[in-house]
Amino acid sequence: MSEKDKKILETIAEALPKMSEFDKGYFLGTAESKAMDKKKRAEDKLLPPAQSGGEGK
Repeated sequence: MSEKDKKILETIAEALPKMSEFDKGYFLGTAESKAMDKKKRAEDKLLPPAQSGGEGK
């Protein structure tokens, strides 16, 4: 883990207890969405070009 990653995690760990339940839920939803997008992009890179597009969907 890079120093930048560690700093980000420290900042989140410090801010999370101060957040309202709504803000925690919003943060979690945003983080999950970003993770799913990243996973989808990684999977799309593994598929041949004819299969990776969104044509016909």
